[in-house]
Amino acid sequence: MSKTRAERAAELEEWAERVAADELKVADTEALRVIAELVERRNEVDEELTAAVRAARRARRSWSEIGAMLGVTKQAAQRKYSSKTSA
Repeated sequence: MSKTRAERAAELEEWAERVAADELKVADTEALRVIAELVERRNEVDEELTAAVRAARRARRSWSEIGAMLGVTKQAAQRKYSSKTSA
């Protein structure tokens, strides 16, 4: 099983406590920071999109209509969101 982001971060912090400063090299991490920021934004958008689909279903919109707005088939929309919108 793969480690969570929090587990990997904890391991990195433990390593940072043990490493000597003269062993470190300067690294350009800007591209990695951009990826992390985009992942965070994508997660936020995914949460908002799920909430919007949930609201559409409460408003009795069909899976065909929701799928059309998502640019996918009704089956794809239903497969992705039905478990997140029921209850």
